[in-house]
Amino acid sequence: MIDYPVNLRLEGRKCLVVGGGTVGLRKVRSLMAAGSGVRLVDPAPPENLPPQVEVVARPYRREDLEDICLVFAAAGNRSVNARVAAEAKDEGLFVNVADAPGEGNFTVPAALRREKLLMAFSTSGGSPAFAALARDAASAHFGEEWGVFLEIAVALRQKRLTSSKKSEYNRAVLNCLLDSDICGLIAARDRNAIDRLLRTHFGAAASLAELEVQLPSGTP
Repeated sequence: MIDYPVNLRLEGRKCLVVGGGTVGLRKVRSLMAAGSGVRLVDPAPPENLPPQVEVVARPYRREDLEDICLVFAAAGNRSVNARVAAEAKDEGLFVNVADAPGEGNFTVPAALRREKLLMAFSTSGGSPAFAALARDAASAHFGEEWGVFLEIAVALRQKRLTSSKKSEYNRAVLNCLLDSDICGLIAARDRNAIDRLLRTHFGAAASLAELEVQLPSGTP
């Protein structure tokens, strides 16, 4: 059986992390970055946590699952994690188990982010280290310029949907931009060449300024 890939929008929802060690803190940071509220349960929680984190300084109890949409069992204790997994599933919740992925009902892929571009690498919990290796290999090819290219693609699509002229926008056009090495031009911060390329395909008014897209700052 294969996993079903999905992106969750957690803003305004609360997630439970059981365990405040290295793995648990990594989960807390990634959940907060996604806009989720976090309840962290640990008998000896780490200091200097962000004030937005609801810290419960005691051992895990089943009541900690109340008002929770997603659970991470990362206690560093096999029996505790097993209990969290069993009780979370009994409550109909999705739970990730750090030390025994098979006990949970979802796993977290190794993620590569380039602004709004998200690439995920998963082995369905079989080998997280292999997923991380695949992500790191891909990162050498997909630099920050791909995030900017996505911004351009989004802006072009929005103009197609709102403009009365209905500028052409489809996969063929995006492939043509890639074939013209738009990512290389972005990486080189060559604004003039990018604008010429956009005008070639989308008319005289097309430019980074018109699309309201900023190039990365700094020297390429």
